[in-house]
Amino acid sequence: MVTIKDVSELAGVSQATVSRVINGKCRVGTDKKLRVERAIKILGYRPNAIAQALASCRTGSIGIIVPELGGFFSGILNSMERLLRNLGYHVIVTTGSNTEQSEQESVEFMLNRRVDAIILHTQQLSDEYLIDLEKKGIYIVLINRIIPEIAESCINIDNVLGGLIATKHLINMGHKTIACITGPLEKADARERLEGYRQALNSSDIEYRDDLVVEASFTEESGARATEKLLGRNYEFSAIFASNDHMAFGASEVLKTKGYAIPEQISLIGFDDVIFARYLTPSLTTINFPVESMSEEAVQLVIQKIKKHDKNVNFKLSPSLVIRASVRNLKET
Repeated sequence: MVTIKDVSELAGVSQATVSRVINGKCRVGTDKKLRVERAIKILGYRPNAIAQALASCRTGSIGIIVPELGGFFSGILNSMERLLRNLGYHVIVTTGSNTEQSEQESVEFMLNRRVDAIILHTQQLSDEYLIDLEKKGIYIVLINRIIPEIAESCINIDNVLGGLIATKHLINMGHKTIACITGPLEKADARERLEGYRQALNSSDIEYRDDLVVEASFTEESGARATEKLLGRNYEFSAIFASNDHMAFGASEVLKTKGYAIPEQISLIGFDDVIFARYLTPSLTTINFPVESMSEEAVQLVIQKIKKHDKNVNFKLSPSLVIRASVRNLKET
């Protein structure tokens, strides 16, 4: 096996000079640097990754923690892994399983593997815990969450705006009795989307009614149960705003089973624009969650932190309306 000693002998420099060239830690004269690089190429020398990491205090790896691997989060993971790999970083992924203890264990797992930084999608870890990580000098980036004390480590979507856009679209289509299936209200994004719904109703002088709102848990099954609950209350409504697409899928299934035609009898709008939304029958009108943009901004921010560059990213992203076939225009009747 080729060693650093072999490189130094062929290049005619000290082993310390070879080490400096490999790690890029100190300035080395151009002539010596070129000789070392030529010797490395001739000999096919591969630096020891562990030794390099110890010397540079970097491992070239980024940790990513998400609640689960499938569904909505698979798009985020695929985007960030591709972007980071193109920048020369490897990704270590683990799930937090939507519990505070599991997410803390995931953070400790990453720290024990000496990742250079951690990107987190977490609603369970407390603000104080995450702020403390920053105080310890650990590079973190939060996605889809804002903590004012560490705002320059947070890439967030304007969930209030998204809820407002969704509800406003229904109102503009002539709907005045609009039900809402929220996500779990202990989560900030669910509360914010509900707030957008309320703001849209208020701005159109439509009364907010508790009996038209049901809390669910961002899953298809919970969306189905919430829809059954809404129908069981015997209050008439012409449209449903589901705070994510998976709950909208569950709502769609229940409505069809109960004999309601979409959108002829009840219109339906979701949030996230997951891939399957376009293949639902009828195709789902929804709010686009800018996954690719969020991934790009998070990757740029984490690299800027590692390299100690000025932070130059878009910290708050705007969602947009995706019009498909699941909303009926009542003004045309």
